[in-house]
Amino acid sequence: MTAVSPITQAEPPAAPKPNPAPPSTEDAARILYEAWKDPDWGTLVWLTMTTGARRGEQCGLRWKHVDLEHAALTYERSIAQDEDGTWEKDTKQHQQRRNALDPETVTVLAEHWSRCQERAAALGIVLTGDEFVFSTTPDGSRHLKPASLGQRYGRLAGRLGIKTSLHKLRHYSATELIKAGVDIRTVAGRLGHGCGGATTLRVYTAWVSEADQRASLSLHVRMPARPAVAQGSERVLAGPENPYAQIAVGLYEQIANGEIEVGAHLPTVKAIAAMNAVSEGTATRALALLKEWGVVEASRGRRAVVTARPEPAHTEPLVVEPVVVLEPVEQQPPRSGVLLDLRLCCAGETIRAFTARANPSDPDKLEQLLTGAVRRLGTDAGDIDSYELEVRLHGQESLLAIFVTTS
Repeated sequence: MTAVSPITQAEPPAAPKPNPAPPSTEDAARILYEAWKDPDWGTLVWLTMTTGARRGEQCGLRWKHVDLEHAALTYERSIAQDEDGTWEKDTKQHQQRRNALDPETVTVLAEHWSRCQERAAALGIVLTGDEFVFSTTPDGSRHLKPASLGQRYGRLAGRLGIKTSLHKLRHYSATELIKAGVDIRTVAGRLGHGCGGATTLRVYTAWVSEADQRASLSLHVRMPARPAVAQGSERVLAGPENPYAQIAVGLYEQIANGEIEVGAHLPTVKAIAAMNAVSEGTATRALALLKEWGVVEASRGRRAVVTARPEPAHTEPLVVEPVVVLEPVEQQPPRSGVLLDLRLCCAGETIRAFTARANPSDPDKLEQLLTGAVRRLGTDAGDIDSYELEVRLHGQESLLAIFVTTS
């Protein structure tokens, strides 16, 4: 038998994976400053920078897993998502992971907890600790969707001209720790990697050690400065980004200008949601913000009533994302609809423009128009969340609403 040379059977090594490309310290500061225009969103971005947690783990984090007294939190669960929906599951390595927190991150989470409590209390809800840390509802019962986090972060980075993704914040956390001299095993533990210190990861109680405490403090001193958060109406007047804040500012301005009198009832949550093509949860958050500013009184089961007229905060129009101006319910367009000029947009660019007859207060019809327009492009239906539908009355330039799918 002829011997086969092992050289002839050798295979070239696999090509090395590309080096991670985390955002620079300068870009990280710009991203954080932009995100902090919405303190809830800024808190999530900050926590991802400091812990390096996966987006599904952030979505699955509950307040009972956050120990502010001992400056630590535990990642036990994660939210998974596919085209059929979302579900709660174990973390990627099926293990609990405890992360020490630096003093500034403890402060960030304490402020976020206070905001959550205030929003809940405005509706007569008492938080128990089982709520999601990041939620779309005042009672914290509904978690965020991982894909939506990635899309929102992508839009934020796109506005800043930074080519990056939410996942690269994990690389940012890891590389900054390594630059600070933290050992690889500790870095692997903080990120929940399945390699490099497997024994330490399996026995997580032994992992929270002096090295981890040094790691949290080392990253703290390398973090960009956290922007100061304006309070109350100042924050919104500086440029609201979220639909609930935009709705609140529109109502606030109508009250300040006397369009809505003191003592008058605001539209119901359902009516506000329909007129602005948003969910009822978003409309509820808008009313909670108005109550925080001291201009309305609202309680569960009762319509909000205007209790005070604030002084107009400015004389020039706000430069913000357009918002539907709320009209009295009896002035809504008929269900048969009106002629609308519609623009399908993606990442701020107009993809196509068309005209259709529809009721701009009917979210189901707007979703049908958005879905149909996307399908006619031959685009994968799974990417529909990346598109927006700008709605205008036919022949008019002023924007009536921006509709996005809630799927």
